[in-house]
Amino acid sequence: MAGVFKTVTCMFLVLAAVVSAEDYDVGDDTEWARPSDPKFYDTWAAGKTFRVGDELEFDFTAGRHDVAVVTKDAYENCVKEKPLSVMLTPPVKIMLNTTGPQYYICTFGDHCRFGQKLTINVVGAGGSTTPAAGGTTPGAGTTTTTTPTAGTAASTLGGASFLVAFVSAVVALF
Repeated sequence: MAGVFKTVTCMFLVLAAVVSAEDYDVGDDTEWARPSDPKFYDTWAAGKTFRVGDELEFDFTAGRHDVAVVTKDAYENCVKEKPLSVMLTPPVKIMLNTTGPQYYICTFGDHCRFGQKLTINVVGAGGSTTPAAGGTTPGAGTTTTTTPTAGTAASTLGGASFLVAFVSAVVALF
């Protein structure tokens, strides 16, 4: 009987870890492109709650767009020089692994100035369910930014979720 309990517990923990993370296709059908409405990405993010362990996927045309992780000032002023990181090859998958506001822009031409920029506020895995309003400065805490490199594309499950599930399974079985 104890073996059945351990097996069921293990399966539940793995399922919980897999279900808890969300994958967001930035812009949905519009993808990551210069929008016709400068507030498009603010509107897209407004109804969403981004949590640690979630993943953003930026899909775009290579050579016409990129994804740059930037500071709040660079985001607000569309400063393209000296981003924290830049990814040029689509799709760009960014695992959200820190809480707080995060800022993304396209550094091609005037794309940022015309609205190809995204700000989100990431809460902890069990954090508040109230999404940050797009276009405003999300949160009033320390600014921490995920700074992925081109070689750190995450899997659909997400590294953190998989690790939690694996450790939980080992603990449950022994």
